[in-house]
Amino acid sequence: MLSRAVFRLNATPVATTAARAFSAAPVRIMRPKHSGPPTLASTVADMKYLGQVYSIAAVSAHLPKKKLEFVVREIKGEKDLPLVREALELYEAKFLPIPVYCSGTFVSKCIKAGQADLALEWMQNSKKLGKHIENASAANLINAFAEKGEFEKGLQVYELVKLTDLEITTKVYTALINLSKAQGNMEQAWAFALEACSSQNLNAHGFVQLLKGLTADEVNAKADYIKKLLLLGNVHSNASLDKLLAATPAAEPLPEPVEAVATPIEADADATPVEAEPKP
Repeated sequence: MLSRAVFRLNATPVATTAARAFSAAPVRIMRPKHSGPPTLASTVADMKYLGQVYSIAAVSAHLPKKKLEFVVREIKGEKDLPLVREALELYEAKFLPIPVYCSGTFVSKCIKAGQADLALEWMQNSKKLGKHIENASAANLINAFAEKGEFEKGLQVYELVKLTDLEITTKVYTALINLSKAQGNMEQAWAFALEACSSQNLNAHGFVQLLKGLTADEVNAKADYIKKLLLLGNVHSNASLDKLLAATPAAEPLPEPVEAVATPIEADADATPVEAEPKP
């Protein structure tokens, strides 16, 4: 009797065992349903489904770059940007190529919608940013933060680009100069100009941005240093830069010599008139 009681206590009910077996079964992922032409939201949902059900080795056949290009082209407003960011992150996580057109359009749309922070967050979370982005997009983002007065965020973009294999180009350095000047930090602007010229990545337009707004005396005080930077960076001047460099006070021209004008001698009333000699 005792052994039967122990057996009953230790026995697991059949219903409980069946419930455990059912709960342990893998959950089947259902493909999102959509009727009608594909939209940005429906395409991103389908992309996420494909990313879940297929391995990294197999997913490339189901997530071609044209899907991502479609998503980027369909951006209509601010509400679409988080979905596009998810698509970009999915492609990177699956080691799929991201065309620079897609990343550049995403950054541009973020700036236009006033969501530059969203673009910066995507860049900060990207593990292979150098493969997905061009300098032009970084420069545009720096300029956007300069216009908003968010100078530290502009410098964060610069630091992110430095961590990649990208060469920092003229566009980025010009944006950094504008960022520094907008902050009122001319010392930092001159430092970026020196860094840019050291790698020959500053052109005449960049120097125009550097010198624009300075007084003639300020330009004159830096004249020798400017000439050294131009030589270091192998910068070819243009008409706008020549005009700024010539903005120093010019020397006053010497007065032109005045020709002496003969003044007729006034006749003296008391003078004795001189008679003309008679002709022979």
